[in-house]
Amino acid sequence: MSREADPRLSPRQIECLRLAAAGRTSIEIAATLGLSSRTVDQYVGEACERLKVRNRTQAVAKATELGLLSENPP
Repeated sequence: MSREADPRLSPRQIECLRLAAAGRTSIEIAATLGLSSRTVDQYVGEACERLKVRNRTQAVAKATELGLLSENPP
């Protein structure tokens, strides 16, 4: 049984991916959002699972492809 990628990301996951897309590190994202870098990594990891990708670079690419990082998502 094949499952499709579940593109429903939380607002925080999207925010972390947007900042990652801008070239920010987990530490920089954490400082911007007032979180720990571990929490940022957790949000990005959960986004990777939902998008069925292996790493943050692929997550950013997939979320961009799906229009999830645009100002007006579908």
